[in-house]
Amino acid sequence: MTIQAVVKAVILAGGSGTRLWPMSRQQLPKQFLKLDGDESLLAATVSRLSPMIEEENVWVVTNEAHALGEAFSELEHLNQILEPCGRNTAPAIALAAALLQREGDDPLMLVLPADHLIQDIPAFHQSLEVAMLAAEQGDLVTFGIVPEFPDTGFGYIQAKSVDSTVFPVARFTEKPDLKTAESFVEAGNYYWNSGMFVWKASAILSEIEQHQPDIYNVLMTMKVCWEAGEDWQEVVRRLFQEMPSISIDYAVLEPSSKVVVVPVSMGWSDIGSWDAVHDISEKDMSNNALSGNTIAIDCKNSLFRSESRLIAAVGIEDIIAVETPDAILLCPRGESQRVREIVDVLKMNGGQAHHEHLTVRRPWGWYTVLDDQSTGYKLKCIEVRPGASLSLQSHQHRSEHWIVVSGTATVTRGDDVMTITKNESTYIPIATRHRLENRGKINLKMIEVQVGDYLEEDDIERFDDVYGRN
Repeated sequence: MTIQAVVKAVILAGGSGTRLWPMSRQQLPKQFLKLDGDESLLAATVSRLSPMIEEENVWVVTNEAHALGEAFSELEHLNQILEPCGRNTAPAIALAAALLQREGDDPLMLVLPADHLIQDIPAFHQSLEVAMLAAEQGDLVTFGIVPEFPDTGFGYIQAKSVDSTVFPVARFTEKPDLKTAESFVEAGNYYWNSGMFVWKASAILSEIEQHQPDIYNVLMTMKVCWEAGEDWQEVVRRLFQEMPSISIDYAVLEPSSKVVVVPVSMGWSDIGSWDAVHDISEKDMSNNALSGNTIAIDCKNSLFRSESRLIAAVGIEDIIAVETPDAILLCPRGESQRVREIVDVLKMNGGQAHHEHLTVRRPWGWYTVLDDQSTGYKLKCIEVRPGASLSLQSHQHRSEHWIVVSGTATVTRGDDVMTITKNESTYIPIATRHRLENRGKINLKMIEVQVGDYLEEDDIERFDDVYGRN
């Protein structure tokens, strides 16, 4: 039996990944990081779909801030559905289903989180074929991971029977305590809830209409606007916030009678904590997972991950140590789920260590904060890719001094346009419209000294931007 319908993938990439701080930040969460190999988790999710689903049939649902900010390079070549605000998985999936039907098609939708790891790709493809055949019959299909041990960090799916490749779902259960998880694994008909699904666009929209009319009504308002010729992304930007924030599990799957599960073992991990990163990582003879500039002497069962400075450890075990240029995380193995508590404290304290890294990627290149601890000034290193330009902008609270280290800068300052080369500098007064461009063939590298009484990134008024940022 062959699959007749058009198949399109929808990858959900809007999460915050707080449990993988300090690598995962609000502006660059874990789905855009390289935690296992040379690809980001998002890129690996797209890659593993080939050859079953080509990249042109892959859509990524993500936050608008990611697409125009640090994750630009990860997203620019992909079809994007941009959320102006977070509304959980049910509105994201509903919006994607409605958009995929705009051309009159009723495709099969494969819905995947962007931040999971699957090591056995053939097993994934085989289970996907089974799920697609069931979805063509109108079922809402979810993938259940055959549990390897009684994990209390996952939700569970109970199947009504175990005598087929596709089972009706009896119920969904939230993360259980250890005793309950042990009973689930012993029963043999419980599976970890993977958050991966296959269904027809029409099937999920029909269930949303039945069980979540507040979401469906907003979709219908959007559809009227689309059919009137309005730009679909602008309509989403205006109306998406009117949808309630709710997960697809609560919104549709738990009350629906059409949900079935395909059990699968495929080397799956949601990489939801540093303990999970240790589990999937290559290890030495003492079960240590070492990455970056690290030395481990007489250490056991630990994870040491360095991005810049040396991590040197002697005689310790069961420790997680993660270093970035502006933060160090230390915790015992088994406690890494609590890292989100650190992020909560950082948010309350009003700092930036939860929000972005010292090196921040932008569509035009990147910058690194060299010194922002002193009052009244900030020091940055800025690199601009060939052919790229920053927005035409001004600042109300700071002036800027630019010194070119390598490459050639084309600088707009007020009504003047000038060329600045290596060892030369210029000065941008407060409130002066200015733009930095790299019209050369090599990266432009420069040092920026900001001076003022307020030096945060939101002191930018943009007048023109090639990347569409406000």
